[in-house]
Amino acid sequence: MTVLIGVLGGYGAVGTAAVRLLSRTLPGPDYRLKVGGRRADEAAKLAGQELGERGEAVGVDVFDDESLRAFCHGCDLVVNASAASYLVVDRVAQAALAIGADYVDAGGDLPLYDKLVPMDLAAMGRRALVTAGMMPGLTGLLPRWLAKLSPVPPRKLVAYVGVMDRLTPAGATDYLLSLRDRDEESQAIWLDGRRVTRAATAIAETELPFFPGRVTAYPYLGYEGQRLAVELGLSEVRWHAVFDGGATMMATLSRLQGAMSGESDLQVAAQELAAAAELDMFGKEPYQLMVFEMSTSDTTRTLVVRSDDTSALTGTVLALAATQVLRKRVAAGVHFAAEGLDAPELVEALKQTGAVRAFELFDGAATEVAAVEEGVL
Repeated sequence: MTVLIGVLGGYGAVGTAAVRLLSRTLPGPDYRLKVGGRRADEAAKLAGQELGERGEAVGVDVFDDESLRAFCHGCDLVVNASAASYLVVDRVAQAALAIGADYVDAGGDLPLYDKLVPMDLAAMGRRALVTAGMMPGLTGLLPRWLAKLSPVPPRKLVAYVGVMDRLTPAGATDYLLSLRDRDEESQAIWLDGRRVTRAATAIAETELPFFPGRVTAYPYLGYEGQRLAVELGLSEVRWHAVFDGGATMMATLSRLQGAMSGESDLQVAAQELAAAAELDMFGKEPYQLMVFEMSTSDTTRTLVVRSDDTSALTGTVLALAATQVLRKRVAAGVHFAAEGLDAPELVEALKQTGAVRAFELFDGAATEVAAVEEGVL
């Protein structure tokens, strides 16, 4: 029996990484991949290069109902790496689930999750994973992996997540729309079982463990960090977005308040933001750096994960998540990927892919460990 996996946005940067990894890791000839996107020629080119006889290409518009239904037809699993997830919301998911397929989305966030929960997918025997990418996604899964290493329940998490990379137009759109709720999340921490707003301030032009040069850390507590705190029973979570430079991007954001609230042309605003990010990247090497410091009552461990390509890392996580769904390693129902995936299994597979150039676990606090590492170097 042939198993068909449809990958929407399959020739984009994220989709290409997912297709390539899936083509290498699918267990046998009975698994086939269908690559879809607006440009059928680009989809066909990738399918020809990467999949051979195990693949096919289809032109599809995610905003056209008939086109979307035709793409999903026959699929056992639909993987979505297309367009801006805040605009697509549940369009692809509904089309996939309607024909009986399982579903994995690189994005989606709370808007998609909230749309799918009332469907009671568990009763239907269907599986759906939301935010199966780098951030959110891997950023929520890694602390869960770290917590499983200790027999003693963790009490505190301090996280620093920095991305210095180019923005795709779709990524810029999602970023702008995600800022609608950022006022509530900004400067918030988790303390003694509850969110405390305006409890922390930005740390400007400082040196942080493992980050290159001077950076700025903005504290915030999004849904991913809050759900993590509740699940692990943490008494304290301090989460930071780390910016390396970014003066042009920050100045551009200040001019795009209308786009953030949905009042102006999002496409134009996203193009402006992507161009600003490109300027900030001039002369710099891209990186993604995640530093998680987790403490129990008597020990502290620090996890440091580095990569060089946001899209490649996102696509890799997406493919590994899809593989777990195919293998029925994910329970029926709708889940955020960080919560529904087998964290140890994904981490071990991720380390084998080459998508991360460093995955280091240390005993001790981040500042102590970084000082020792610098001394050794």
